[in-house]
Amino acid sequence: MNWHSFESKRILGTVPVEQDGSAFFEVPADTFVYFQLLDENGMMIQSMRSGTMVQSAEQTGCVGCHENRRSAPGGFASKELLAVKRGPSKLNGWFGPARMFSYIDEVQPVFDKHCVKCHDYGKKAGRKLILAADRTNTFNTSYNELWRKGYVRAIGAGPSEIQQAYSWGSHASKIIAQIRSGHNGIKLDPESFARVVTWADINAPYYPTYASAYPDNLAGRSPLDNKQIARLTELTGVRFASLAKHSDNIGPKISFDRPELSPCLKVFASTDDQGYVEALEIIRAGAEMLAQRPRADMAGFVECPTDAQRDARYSARRETELENRQAIANRD
Repeated sequence: MNWHSFESKRILGTVPVEQDGSAFFEVPADTFVYFQLLDENGMMIQSMRSGTMVQSAEQTGCVGCHENRRSAPGGFASKELLAVKRGPSKLNGWFGPARMFSYIDEVQPVFDKHCVKCHDYGKKAGRKLILAADRTNTFNTSYNELWRKGYVRAIGAGPSEIQQAYSWGSHASKIIAQIRSGHNGIKLDPESFARVVTWADINAPYYPTYASAYPDNLAGRSPLDNKQIARLTELTGVRFASLAKHSDNIGPKISFDRPELSPCLKVFASTDDQGYVEALEIIRAGAEMLAQRPRADMAGFVECPTDAQRDARYSARRETELENRQAIANRD
């Protein structure tokens, strides 16, 4: 789930590629999988943008995208491929069991440890880029800044054209280039580097799930209801409802973690201004709502009843399908 693409991601692991370019490995059955080619630093060279699924006990192979799907590459026999001369590789995971990828859990801690001391609200470096964790109406501050200011080269839901090798992902992202250059003497440990790189390479997602805690509010993520958003717009002049889109966004304007630092409050000349007081109280009310009803980028998240009912239907379908397959296997 990123700014304008709606796929949740989880990382199953990596497998080796032989010197002749061949690979032979196992993937989970009945799982939508897509592949990326990584370099020696674990950075994406090229990526599939669609996936494939393998049925239980099925063996499948790959044919080049620009070749006939009913033919195999000529010039050599499959038995000559180095990878098939051994058993299939097993996916090795990614810093623990496979789980839905969450920017807050996987990436933000790296910025908290290495970057926020300089790149924060009120800091000189923060004038250029803020990497603080403060949650906004829809995402969090660092995520908004990296996407909006072009520090991550992700492609979201498009374009439809074939993207060339190295044209997006970690190799094309300014934040990765800054890290690799040793910006301000910072050197990430291998795991921290891998976390930021992998995030960029899997299309820079934020939320680990489509499910929402606030389905009737702005973007389904804001703890402020429509009435509160309208009033905050009147007080600050910030058109929150129309700025949620990626193309129109002008940056993080609310901090639910540190309400008094919310950029939208800068329009007031004094903290004694009644408009300031009221606007701050609205933001604090949003923070209190998040504490009571955490959203999907927080611990304790519980999806709304509509999403819970949908997921229950999907789970029931899944169970029925598995039962049917087992009956076929048992010849029942």
